[in-house]
Amino acid sequence: MDSLVRIFPLILFLSVNLFVTSAGADSLFNRRLGNGRFLFDVLLEQGVPREPLDLIFRMFDYNEGRVPNVVHTVLVDYSRPSTEKRLYLINLTTGGIEKFYVAHGIRSGVVETRSFSNLLDSWKSSLGFYFAKGTYMSEKNGISLYLDGIDRSNSNAKNRTIVLHGAKYVSDEFILKNGRLGWSEGCFAVGLEHVNYLISVLQNGSILLSYHKDLIGFSRRYPSEQAMVGNEIVPPGVNTSRTPGEGGGLDFLPSIVSF
Repeated sequence: MDSLVRIFPLILFLSVNLFVTSAGADSLFNRRLGNGRFLFDVLLEQGVPREPLDLIFRMFDYNEGRVPNVVHTVLVDYSRPSTEKRLYLINLTTGGIEKFYVAHGIRSGVVETRSFSNLLDSWKSSLGFYFAKGTYMSEKNGISLYLDGIDRSNSNAKNRTIVLHGAKYVSDEFILKNGRLGWSEGCFAVGLEHVNYLISVLQNGSILLSYHKDLIGFSRRYPSEQAMVGNEIVPPGVNTSRTPGEGGGLDFLPSIVSF
């Protein structure tokens, strides 16, 4: 894994800047499914956003033979609110997608994910590509998936212990009660009923992209921190205080504007 991760930063620089190249015969862009349709088009029709899908396909093309898991990949679309299933598990063989809830950091926003950071102790989510391989048992969170940040905007992921794990605060019930999904400390927290499945299909060396349509480009120029302009407008009835078990120890979040 170490040699793979050392190669990624240069290749990633090309991919996230949409480096223009002709798709070769073995390019993921040229992959067709059993029905003769292009994989890329099929995924677009299922609601996967074009820009991050393009980035993911280019990442695989530029690193052909270096990514162990060529069946499953993950897009986390932080452009969407936490009350939507914004983690896309993409099957590159069948063209199928599965969607799951995923948390963001407690200082990244209330319902929206508006602020990202690569700094230690920021308690924020980070943008960029991750390499997922291997698991460990966390005393607090149980089975967890190791993530290496392979972009400048998430290069501190390992030092920050940013991983994928399960959490009680990621559920329909929590949303119904609080008007939002629960907050992590920057980790990709998913529902307890789905964590074993997600880890089982990703743990052998997968690519995960953490994405925001308005900030992914900004993250290339200013990799330490990225944020939307202005304050988040929180709908009425949303709980803006931390509940037991969520990430961090804050009783409130600054810069919140309510109706």
